[in-house]
Amino acid sequence: MSLQLGEPLTPEVLGALVELTALARKASQATDEHLESVANGLLRCLLHHCQAERGAILLREDQPRVEPSEHPSAALARERGFRALALRQLREADAAALLALLPTASVSARSPGGMCWRAYRLFLGEGQADAGQHRLETLPNASSDLIDRAGTAWLVIGWIGQTDEEQARAALLARCEALLPPLTDAVETVISTLLLKERVDELERKSMREALDGMELLKAELLGTVSHELRSPLASIKGYAATLLRHEHHLARKERHQFLLAINEASDRLETIVERLLEVSQLETGQVTLQRSPVDLVRLAGEAIAVMQERMTASRPGSFVFGLRLEHANGTTGRSVPLITADPRRLREVLDQLLENACTYSPAGGAVTVTIRPLVQPAGPGEGAPRTSGEPGPAWAPAARPMLEVCVTDSGQGIPPEHLTRIFERFHRVDTRLTRETGGLGLGLAICQRIIALHDGAIWAENRSPGPGSAFYLRLPLDEAAVLAERRDGQEAGNTQS
Repeated sequence: MSLQLGEPLTPEVLGALVELTALARKASQATDEHLESVANGLLRCLLHHCQAERGAILLREDQPRVEPSEHPSAALARERGFRALALRQLREADAAALLALLPTASVSARSPGGMCWRAYRLFLGEGQADAGQHRLETLPNASSDLIDRAGTAWLVIGWIGQTDEEQARAALLARCEALLPPLTDAVETVISTLLLKERVDELERKSMREALDGMELLKAELLGTVSHELRSPLASIKGYAATLLRHEHHLARKERHQFLLAINEASDRLETIVERLLEVSQLETGQVTLQRSPVDLVRLAGEAIAVMQERMTASRPGSFVFGLRLEHANGTTGRSVPLITADPRRLREVLDQLLENACTYSPAGGAVTVTIRPLVQPAGPGEGAPRTSGEPGPAWAPAARPMLEVCVTDSGQGIPPEHLTRIFERFHRVDTRLTRETGGLGLGLAICQRIIALHDGAIWAENRSPGPGSAFYLRLPLDEAAVLAERRDGQEAGNTQS
């Protein structure tokens, strides 16, 4: 039996529809812990209007979920592929057993306690019922494939008392046959909303678990890396200090001076580690404010090169050759580049880090070159194309814009391709023998990426081709007027050469 179009609704059906509408609204707004109360409210509503005392709403699932510490009857039901959405004076396993028995009965099933049971299948979702088939179907008339189909729901209801009389029982069954079909769509809405909310909550919990797992992994990596990096300078400080305390009177003045220099060097290293940790924390929490001013990037790069050259000359004399090259946008040699508006202290920190990386990961030495040139960065494939900061290749912008590009190249060991997209992650370090020897927190490039991002720029790394070594690129935005002036200078330079 089903409701025909235009057929008037009885007051009882109208009342039930109002209750179900309220439950559907409540289900859409319910939190995870309140979904069960909504499902039980749905079952109570249906039992009340069917004048039944006991019942259940069951779901069949392809992959039954196993809940921790659940009741044995629930576990038995889940083994059969059923899950109770709501129960009233009925165990989950008994409801699943009744559902398996009812299709073999002609009209309904009787139990020794005088109970009379009836089951109805609910079609959840459009298109799941065959053409001409009612959206609510009594199981005795349903084919067995409908019973076994996953992703469906059943209503099991039972009566006691008057059901001893055949005539009274038939009247109650007829009442259900007349009442339930008009309510099927509303019942489906409530159940579908509940299942959708369950799924959303499950995905949120999974996402939270993954985030927590990621945080735990990051915390473990942080503790392991920091403890390892702190242990080395602390051991040096403690060892040299203990030696001085024990043998101060037996050591020559020159030896004591060497010990103090070692302690000072280890203290500087320890201070650098703490500063790096504090800086990356401030950058990630938005506590860093840029102090912008006009910056001559050529002068800034020259100062950084001079300091690094002095350091390498003291530690590894004759190993490196440093160079600074200026280019016009057309690739010809230039004499100057436009000024940019940036934080000079932060940009100097980025240049120092890139130069230090170039020297650290070039065990055989070689040429380290800094090339600076203006260019117009092309627009991305579509409006609002995402920036790929930290990934190989240029960082696309929503529209073409003038940039100043800095490229730091070396002749070192290069970067394994699988690590190119990860070297800007916190605490990520390529695991090689040289990396283990040089140490480090793996925060330098992560700090560089965040500083460049604050300048609305981009940074990425590539392997040089042909030849060994790597190239680190960073791009910073330019003013249009500066680019036009640079373009004129480049054209004049090209005409002079021709």
